Amino acid sequence: MKKGKNLKSKLAVALALASLISFTGSAFAATSNPFGDVPAKHWAYDAVNKLKHDGLIDGDGKGSFQGERTVTRYEMAQMVARAVWNAEKASAEDKVLIDKLSAEFNGELKSLGVRVDTLEKKSDKLTFNGFLHLSEQIWDNSGDFKNHTGLTGDTPHPRDGHYPALGIDLNINYKVNDKWQVKIEDEAVRDFRSGGYWSNGGVADGSVSAAQRNGQMYAEGVVGATTVKAGKFDYGAAYGLMVAPGRKGVEGVQFAVGDKSKTTLTYGYFRQGWVGNATNPNIISSTTDNHYAALEFGAPISSDSNFKAAYHNITTDGADSTVFSDNINLWEVGADKVIAKDLQLFATYGQSNASTQNKAYIAGVNYKRADLNTPGSYGLTARYIRAEAKSSIAPDNYWVSKYDWGLEGPELSGMVMFDKNVGMTFWAASLKATDNVHTGKLNTVKAELDFFF
Repeated sequence: MKKGKNLKSKLAVALALASLISFTGSAFAATSNPFGDVPAKHWAYDAVNKLKHDGLIDGDGKGSFQGERTVTRYEMAQMVARAVWNAEKASAEDKVLIDKLSAEFNGELKSLGVRVDTLEKKSDKLTFNGFLHLSEQIWDNSGDFKNHTGLTGDTPHPRDGHYPALGIDLNINYKVNDKWQVKIEDEAVRDFRSGGYWSNGGVADGSVSAAQRNGQMYAEGVVGATTVKAGKFDYGAAYGLMVAPGRKGVEGVQFAVGDKSKTTLTYGYFRQGWVGNATNPNIISSTTDNHYAALEFGAPISSDSNFKAAYHNITTDGADSTVFSDNINLWEVGADKVIAKDLQLFATYGQSNASTQNKAYIAGVNYKRADLNTPGSYGLTARYIRAEAKSSIAPDNYWVSKYDWGLEGPELSGMVMFDKNVGMTFWAASLKATDNVHTGKLNTVKAELDFFF
């Protein structure tokens, strides 16, 4: 009973913080879902078709939307981004369409690092955007999970408890020409309790830990009908079961082609594991090179449903005995379907080539979505995850770790906008180990106030 009261009191602290920093209110909701579909017959399809016809959108195939399928908001934003970069040569009529599309997909465009305030700013070669975040995360772990968060990089402090932090995520984009751009993301986080950067033990102010120089640096452009990336970039394939978005783990090249059906090939290295953004040490080495290749395919099943699949291969030189093999294969297949207005179901399943603890799945629901430009808008994601100890690189948000024990349990995440470009995200989970060795639960909740710019 005492433990339950302790958890409730800690949850109350996090929620009280959220209330104090909010401007209007109370309801929690989920992070904007990049996999949510643009509804059939939405005006954006005709607008994008016109911009394609006028030569302002290239690199996404020669076809146009004919109503055979829907696309995700993220996919639509990628096409709108092409038009944004070509806005200098747009007609007055097309500039109106670009402005309208940019307002509709503003949140997704910001996540892609595209400035969308005005057409004048869009045409600038050098643009900036990002967000400042203030957060509090608390833990009330039990069993073998207890007092383990500091050891695995979930928090810079030596034991379970709470971790208040301030961070900034800055995106810098330079337009090289009409087809190529250079993108840089730099993220830094300061520990409120110590004043230093995130590092085990709370490093003093002025000492920079590599764990918190967490970013991307790459060139992106179009060659014929193929979109190309080269450098260090984030990649979350399919539904993120084998590696979730946010890991920023790939150093190499990526080629994506297709319109109605899209194929993506990625080749290079996956970064070594380090604290602050955990990966599974049973799969990703922290001492030797992780050669990485991935193949992803996505296609519509109908106008309101989609299929996605991904395959990953990681090879090492065999010197690191902590990984279960020097040639690891992972695969995932999944689908999503809109079943009602603002309501989408999704499920995905995958395996590795390990002999035991090799299976993983996620099933859940997305409800609505938060729009950065619309105060009061919100979104919610509820899901159940089981990722066994040798099944996945990193199937979850980087606010937890111990993937090498396997994790199973419910998760809830959300986002609500209090004002234009000001909102709050939250995330909560109660997870247990799947390896039949470790006991107890990982119980955590995080609340974060975000200022987008």
